[in-house]
Amino acid sequence: MRNILVLTDFSDNAYNALFYVSKLFSQRECNFFLLNAYKEKTSPADILLNGGEEVVTMAKGKSKEGLENTFHKINLDNPNPKHLYQRLSENMDLIAAAKKAIKEFKIDLLVLGNKGTSSLISVFWGSTAIRVMTTIKNCPILAVPDEKEFRTPSEIAFATNYRRSFDAAVMAPVRFMTSISGGAVRIVHINEEKRLSKFQESNLNTLITYLKPLEHTVHWMPNFTSKTKAIQVFLGELDIGMLAMVNYEHSFLEFLLREPVIPKMTFHITIPFLVIPGD
Repeated sequence: MRNILVLTDFSDNAYNALFYVSKLFSQRECNFFLLNAYKEKTSPADILLNGGEEVVTMAKGKSKEGLENTFHKINLDNPNPKHLYQRLSENMDLIAAAKKAIKEFKIDLLVLGNKGTSSLISVFWGSTAIRVMTTIKNCPILAVPDEKEFRTPSEIAFATNYRRSFDAAVMAPVRFMTSISGGAVRIVHINEEKRLSKFQESNLNTLITYLKPLEHTVHWMPNFTSKTKAIQVFLGELDIGMLAMVNYEHSFLEFLLREPVIPKMTFHITIPFLVIPGD
């Protein structure tokens, strides 16, 4: 991973994500693309009646100023000659701007901050994070929790139901994250069935093959009433530093994004969350 796209709205949450990934990749040569997308639309009537052009000009100026401030701050807080930063200011929808940058700059990883305090997953993760996770399917995504202090993720959990095949492209982000952290992969599966099918067993064996020679272990969790609860318990028991899942139709991730969460039951992902594109 060499080209890293970082979404920013100039909030503390967004900057925290940038700082985290710059520390995580401190020993790697990287091109960081700082993207701020603002959306200011004006019609000819707006321009005549409300000075629409001036509104757009002001928004563009604030965007560029914010990017410059972010650039100078990260170079003060974490100076690194291995890191180069490019500022991208786009007057368009955030998702459209991100897709454009991914294609144009051959982005290897998209990074964004994660925020929210509600017991509902979609609110806890933040509406922007949910939009990015459910819309962008051609680039790995790393969501960093708000106010997360940097800690090398020595334990990376990979949650799966073994119902899809694995290949080198799917496993590459997990292998990379594990290699730069010098840690181990903890494969976790929730016991939804009494035993794995032959297809699931084959996928598990393939997964283990792709993870060699990295340190890895296989874990089985009881089928709690909520899969979110099962994952949360696992993350706490093993002091996991990063959670990874593959994003494909009917996947474990899709279930977690849509699973209704009863009151007083929160799914607190207080660690970075790596979303890997599936087929």
